[in-house]
Amino acid sequence: MNLPGRMIPTLSRKKGTITHNRRGMMKKSKLLALVTVALGVVVLGGVVYAADLTGNQILHKMIDHQDEIMGGSLIMTMKLENVYSDGTSGETVFAGMGKRSTDPSVPDKSLVYYKEPEDVAGTIFLAIKPDEGDSRMWLYLPALGSAKELVSEEQEQSFAGSTFSYKDIGSASSVEDDYDAELIGEEAVTVDGKSYDCYVLKLTAKPDANVDYPTQKLWVSKDFWTSLKGESYNEDGKLEITMEVVKLGKFEGNVVPDEMFSKNVIEGNSSRMIFLERKRPASEIPDSVFDANNLASFDPSAYGL
Repeated sequence: MNLPGRMIPTLSRKKGTITHNRRGMMKKSKLLALVTVALGVVVLGGVVYAADLTGNQILHKMIDHQDEIMGGSLIMTMKLENVYSDGTSGETVFAGMGKRSTDPSVPDKSLVYYKEPEDVAGTIFLAIKPDEGDSRMWLYLPALGSAKELVSEEQEQSFAGSTFSYKDIGSASSVEDDYDAELIGEEAVTVDGKSYDCYVLKLTAKPDANVDYPTQKLWVSKDFWTSLKGESYNEDGKLEITMEVVKLGKFEGNVVPDEMFSKNVIEGNSSRMIFLERKRPASEIPDSVFDANNLASFDPSAYGL
């Protein structure tokens, strides 16, 4: 692994913005497949024929099933492997913590704790997503000892040097609010040597949506309602970002993505997300853990991280 390729988050004193110490930063991606990345879980369901559902209904069903299993608290450990077009590479290990209430008036909460490499360990990304409206996001840097709230422009920056942005990680559940989905066909997608029948959706950004990609395509499994493949097209209509699920596994009896691969086909950068562990905590994670004012005192050992 070529260590110079990794991204180190810092705070620019000149502009007060979050930046990354690496040349040629990857372009962000508002990739629809991040619904799966952010949640890390998909739910088993019965096969429903395409004639019975519209594109928007399929998209809603996918999100709705994911929301059902994601109720309560969940802890995940993930490894992110980045390969850059200049031949360098980087690897970061994270612990992700999420809390979702069955009460729609209670915001979704997520926290990402950087574990490795040592020079970024202790960095924390926090996102609070209300049922309506935009997410609020913070980045805690140990060297500063305080959390910096990310404004809209900063949310678009690359997350840990990957093809994903902070906005992707912190607000992926807004997909249904930002896009209209059209069912354009059915295709089989192969994951780890096994073929899965999928609905193919074309997603078009709504007129008032603030998104990076006006058009996307999504391959949604008929059997377990998750996106197994995704494509994002830029304003020129060119394919820019691709995503595919590489491996599937099981968690609490449900099918889950164990490995995902995303690539910026224009710049040549790629990211591989590997889910190392998923678990439920012994008790619900306190809301105080997701308070930006408490990030400096966050104790990862309390959750076995």
